[in-house]
Amino acid sequence: MSQLEEIQQEEERLRQAMLTRNVAELDRLLSDELLAVGPDGQMVTKEEDLAMHRTGQVTFHTLVSKKTDIKLLPEAAIVFVLMDMQVTFQGGHFAGFCRYTRIWSKQTGSWQIVGAHISPLPN
Repeated sequence: MSQLEEIQQEEERLRQAMLTRNVAELDRLLSDELLAVGPDGQMVTKEEDLAMHRTGQVTFHTLVSKKTDIKLLPEAAIVFVLMDMQVTFQGGHFAGFCRYTRIWSKQTGSWQIVGAHISPLPN
């Protein structure tokens, strides 16, 4: 399997885990070193992200990738995704488009996300 195919497969696993709140799969996909900037501009760690999924503070109702661009690097990849989504986040509801940027790194033989940024797009 090519690096591109591996990343595409991991991205789909991530999308499914987010939709189903599969915390065990998210734990596997997110690096312990993860730092992510959420749509509210706040920085979160892996444990904080997992806790939001575990407690239902974030619940994805729909998550449809509209466009994905992948930049491959040795043992890393940067993924840019335009996502059409409906999500409940800390009691508020959002429906619309977001731009995700994820940095994947091959760590101990497995691909994991080490950095991410989510930006809501204007309607």
